[in-house]
Amino acid sequence: MRAIAALAVVGFHYFYKGPKENWMHVTHMPFLADIAQYGYLGVHLFFMISGYVILMTAQNASLRDFIASRVSRLAPALWVCVLLTALIEWLIPSSPFKPDGLGQILANLTLFPGLFGHQAIDGAYWSLAVELTFYFWIGVCVASGQMHRIELFLKMWLALALVNIVRPAYPLQLYLCVQWAPLFTAGAVYFLARHTGWNTSRRLMLFVSLMFACVYAWREAGPIDQIADLLTFNQGANHLVVVAIILGFFVLFHAVIRRSAGKPNLGSNLAGKLTYPLYLVHQNAGYALFNLAASTALVTMMGQTTVIAFLMIFAIVTAWGIHTTAERPIAAWLRQSIQKRTWQGVGT
Repeated sequence: MRAIAALAVVGFHYFYKGPKENWMHVTHMPFLADIAQYGYLGVHLFFMISGYVILMTAQNASLRDFIASRVSRLAPALWVCVLLTALIEWLIPSSPFKPDGLGQILANLTLFPGLFGHQAIDGAYWSLAVELTFYFWIGVCVASGQMHRIELFLKMWLALALVNIVRPAYPLQLYLCVQWAPLFTAGAVYFLARHTGWNTSRRLMLFVSLMFACVYAWREAGPIDQIADLLTFNQGANHLVVVAIILGFFVLFHAVIRRSAGKPNLGSNLAGKLTYPLYLVHQNAGYALFNLAASTALVTMMGQTTVIAFLMIFAIVTAWGIHTTAERPIAAWLRQSIQKRTWQGVGT
């Protein structure tokens, strides 16, 4: 599922968002763009996966172990991708984005650039802030020994998501990310159901999560002027298609958790490991590299679709290189360092 989500986001940026915003020097590709415009919903699937994985990580974990797990997962690939993105943007004159000095780079290495008054160095990093917010509140539950009440807290989160639907409240969106609560909650419910079974409460939570996720996705797709717009498929994202994709994510998740638990095959295991560095490295660096190819007439010779296809392959290979040479060894060292040295006597 991670691979589906990651490739959807990459396609969205390369075939739709980049050309639309003129960040890539490419002519419009109507058919591919009409499909790729829905790729942003891959992030929604990522959030569902995070709800599942983070709840699994937090089960019977100490606070120290939970922090070690999350920091070692997020930080190493991010450090490498921040530096690599900044380097590519500096070296390629036609890059649509440039680092705002050393301060922005250093701020991004902390995972919290906003705390230092800087923006994320890559547009794709916005979702990390949402993930970190979710991690923080799960960490609070772990630290306070309240993980056994997690279903109650998830229900409260959904209730706040409903409040935000009826009357949008910026503080709820900023500090509790309630607009994404249905997706994280759905993933968490799927984890609970797979490991301890279904009950009426969990089925109801999943149904409510689905309904709220569809409402938020509908709103995210923008307003509609008239009902006839729902039958128009060539003027931006169609709301009915958006809702169908969200429903498809829930069906996919349901099918996956119904499979008997077994050891993942090599292909799926590798795909899962590469999706995070691929997500981090593909966007701004990809725009810059495509523009470099365009300035050297490579796009004219090979065709823009072919160049983008090679760019996607290059991004995947780069993600593999980041994972094998940097992320994996640094993550192991970082996890051991945090578990051994952090807050002696806390969360044990």
